[in-house]
Amino acid sequence: MSRVEQIGRATLYLGDCRDVLPTLGKVDAVVTDPPYGVRDDDWDDMSEQEFARFSAGWLSAAVPLAAEMLVFGYLDSSVHTLLKMMCPRVRPMIWAKPPGSQLSGASEKRRWFAFEAIFHCHQGDTWGVVEARDIDVAQAIKAAREAKGLSRGALEVLTRGKKTGLCYRWEEGTSLPGEADLAALRLVLDLRADFDAALQASIRRKNDTITQARAEASKNAARFSDVLTHRTVTEGRHPCEKPLPLMDELMIGTDWVCVLDPFMGSGSTGVSAVKLGRDFIGIERDPGYFDIACKRIEDAQRQGDLFVGAAA
Repeated sequence: MSRVEQIGRATLYLGDCRDVLPTLGKVDAVVTDPPYGVRDDDWDDMSEQEFARFSAGWLSAAVPLAAEMLVFGYLDSSVHTLLKMMCPRVRPMIWAKPPGSQLSGASEKRRWFAFEAIFHCHQGDTWGVVEARDIDVAQAIKAAREAKGLSRGALEVLTRGKKTGLCYRWEEGTSLPGEADLAALRLVLDLRADFDAALQASIRRKNDTITQARAEASKNAARFSDVLTHRTVTEGRHPCEKPLPLMDELMIGTDWVCVLDPFMGSGSTGVSAVKLGRDFIGIERDPGYFDIACKRIEDAQRQGDLFVGAAA
């Protein structure tokens, strides 16, 4: 049985996420930095095949829990491949590490790892505005044309000087006649006030649809870059500790109420979440890192919701 700590709005589990995740309910987002399978630490030292099986295990349990995920990793990894298989939309973001923020290793001439990918995954469909067909105008044009004994092609020759196929679109309701076409149609078909009333109603509907589409586009307009530049934590509590400013930037501007981190480590995601007034669920299997995370999140909780206004 996992050890569970409740610290204010944070619920922390000491245990393997593959055991804990199936017991959890829905959350708004999963934000996590899982093992990469490239280090010598016991929690990361896996063959490529072992790493793929491990990744498939926790992802299959985590993906159904949230509509959005932010998963740290590297491009063309098995995690990236699995996410693309499991999630409808996966977009890589970049955490850029400026020069001087990364340890150089054995030689000063050695290149540093200057970026990490963050896979932004969406489960939901995109929103769209579909413009209704203008049936009233279409029916009025068709009825007037047939009353005159004209074919669609003949009407186009009389109004536009040649066959263009546009009359088909008018009578299917997929487009409205322009001003020049309207003048010719009124003359040829003897259109009256009832047609003008139907036309004005269709124009209003079209304008309402355009207004709605623009409002939605403005609401969903990008406000944040997909390249985030932050220095690494070179003397942290965990060898892969993520900087708090980076985690803050990932969460600010979202409407997430509850954030889940299946690989909590020393608790950076949790600290950022509680600072921003979010509920947090963290899972960590190493008792030492778990205790560090508990202490950090408790300290952050004690400070209160410092940035609630910025999270709106």
